[in-house]
Amino acid sequence: MAEGYLVAAAMRNEGAFLVEWVTWYRMLGFDLLVVTNDCTDHSPALLNLLHDAGWLTHTTHSPDPGTPPKRSAHRTIRAHPATARTEWLMICDVDEFLVLHDGDGTIAGFVGDTAPGRFRGIAFHWKVFGSGGETRWHDALQHRTFTRCADTHDRANASFKTLIRHPLDFDRFGAHSPMGFAGDWGTGENVLVDSEGRTLGRYHPNGAAQRATHPDRVTHRAAQMNHYMIRSPESFALKRGIPSPSAGRDRYTDDFLARYDRNETEDQSALRHADRFDALHAEAMTLPGLARLHHLCCADYVTRLAEAAGQDPRSDPRYTRHMDRATTMT
Repeated sequence: MAEGYLVAAAMRNEGAFLVEWVTWYRMLGFDLLVVTNDCTDHSPALLNLLHDAGWLTHTTHSPDPGTPPKRSAHRTIRAHPATARTEWLMICDVDEFLVLHDGDGTIAGFVGDTAPGRFRGIAFHWKVFGSGGETRWHDALQHRTFTRCADTHDRANASFKTLIRHPLDFDRFGAHSPMGFAGDWGTGENVLVDSEGRTLGRYHPNGAAQRATHPDRVTHRAAQMNHYMIRSPESFALKRGIPSPSAGRDRYTDDFLARYDRNETEDQSALRHADRFDALHAEAMTLPGLARLHHLCCADYVTRLAEAAGQDPRSDPRYTRHMDRATTMT
């Protein structure tokens, strides 16, 4: 019988951010599946180490030429044995952190408290975090560095990510919600609810793909999906001119930056379980070889930042610092 909770993500060259993201979702009680393609940093080695240590499952996929890589990633996720074994699946990205306000701080506790009856999925609305005055990247926890965000009912937060029950009952997965349901949608447990347990009546998996609600329906009372989509202007510069892995088009423009670099409100609710996170993060960093690979991934990231700015990474003290730390570790 399928059981448990699985979070799955498609990633490429995200090594500098991996340890925090993996720690976060293990803290919430998820198993993890990460699929990568065509990485040029040390993230495959880091993921393989975590795979061998039992912290996650890592596999690769090969995107079809000329199509957004997320389509191939989602097919790989659906076909993977980990998805067949799980009762609940959520697909998200390395810059998305689910924050639970209700319950005991675990996803199992939250799902049990969300609604009096059964349901097929829970839609967690984005909470979009801006750069918060940061201008350059440094090796620090995203969820503590960026604490300024958009107000709840701002249109930037209207998108959601979905935790779905019995994922193989859906024909295919999207970045925000599944599509192609085999049963009678809208009856009994076959409904999608928001994080307060309210049914999203307009959502239907056999209709047009849906990724958002009206801004008035956005809720962060019980839970929220923190989205650190900008990080710093230096990090955002890496996205410019690069097709979106979901949409396959260049959307990382000045308009995108203006819409999502939101800093109107302070929100530190992600620190609710700081002690539990810190203990688990420290445990991860003591895995043999992991700290070295983390610093190599950070050096890789600084190389990309420097090259995007037309500079030599060897002249960047961040590169030197991470390489020095990597060479002193085993």
